[in-house]
Amino acid sequence: MKVTYTWTPMGGSKQTKVITSIRSNGVNEAQPIEVKYISDPTTITFNGSTLSNNNTLLYACGAAQKTISIPGVATDPNAPVTYYFFYPNGWTGPATSNVPSVTVTTHVNQGGTIKVEAKRNDSNNFRTKISITITRPLPTKPVINSPDILLCNPQTITASASNATSYNWTSTGGITANSPGNTNSAQITGVSDGTVMVSATSSVCAMTTANSNPINVKRSAPQPASLLVTANGGGSPDFMCNGAGVLLSAYTAEPGTQFGIWTSSDPGNTILNANGGTAYFNSYVNNCYGIDITVSNCFGSVQKGITICVDNCAKGMPIYKVFPNPAKDQVKIQFDKGRATDQLPQVARLLSEVGAKEVRVIQIAELYGTAAFEQNRTIEIPVSDLPRGTYYLMLLNRDGSWDEVRVVLE
Repeated sequence: MKVTYTWTPMGGSKQTKVITSIRSNGVNEAQPIEVKYISDPTTITFNGSTLSNNNTLLYACGAAQKTISIPGVATDPNAPVTYYFFYPNGWTGPATSNVPSVTVTTHVNQGGTIKVEAKRNDSNNFRTKISITITRPLPTKPVINSPDILLCNPQTITASASNATSYNWTSTGGITANSPGNTNSAQITGVSDGTVMVSATSSVCAMTTANSNPINVKRSAPQPASLLVTANGGGSPDFMCNGAGVLLSAYTAEPGTQFGIWTSSDPGNTILNANGGTAYFNSYVNNCYGIDITVSNCFGSVQKGITICVDNCAKGMPIYKVFPNPAKDQVKIQFDKGRATDQLPQVARLLSEVGAKEVRVIQIAELYGTAAFEQNRTIEIPVSDLPRGTYYLMLLNRDGSWDEVRVVLE
């Protein structure tokens, strides 16, 4: 059985309630219908501001006593009402009241939801509620208004944050950040590389943020390991078809780096036209060539070397590849699997650029046919014990000719 009951409370709007009663045995049974009314709160007033349900109020930081109130709710038939109050974390005040107003003590910086619930005392089924959200003007995590710095001379940088009354500058490494008065600007000085960070404090909110993202401050010459040279916008340049030409691009993330001179190990047989961090390279003579770029900043300059081998692509790809270059612990020679061993070099000699001193000799022909060689056709030359610098790998062929590959150890 379903009963629909409609009524209009005094001073209220039309109300409807539906009650469904099902009895399995079909017998007649009295079904009580509780008909009572309590109006919905329309507004909450806090700190002199009146808001409707689910609205948000920005309230200043600081602990203080404030009044929370709602208009008294209407009941029909008339009945006493209890008001339940719920506060943000850290706020204190009465949990219940028989009047729709209480005095609370706010937390110094916590915000959250204020909720007031009204309940008829003669029933647990008739409750209404209203809530608002309180936000506080907390300091935001600062942002340093500067990219990474090459610190040739003392430099002043600034940071930005909302609702901050002071800033706390910190540094690492050999860098010092000095900010008299803990303002949003700091003078940066130093003796070696490091980083700078800053946090923001609100004295009113008694709160300090996390540190900003750090910026790097460089006080040294460019690092070769940070310099990348690519060909035609792609990977590492190590091979080029005879006469094809290749566009070389140098890149580094280190601040303040200037790209300087590009040089070739054999200017007579190569074409090298450079402009800053880019250079056009070409050659019509089959050989392996060393290409260097010099980069600098106010603390010094360094060279980055690469090797490009030129061959006639009509013959197919070169019969070997030397990598990595620059190298650190090993220099590897990988031979084309499609070539017979009698077409491969017989001896490998590694010579230092200084004095052309021979530092390694490997009889490659003795390794052909071994299981280790046939697995990946790669020869490894240990170089971790050699001084860093430029070397030349000489590959002697069966017919007495030789190929030269410039190798850089770093």
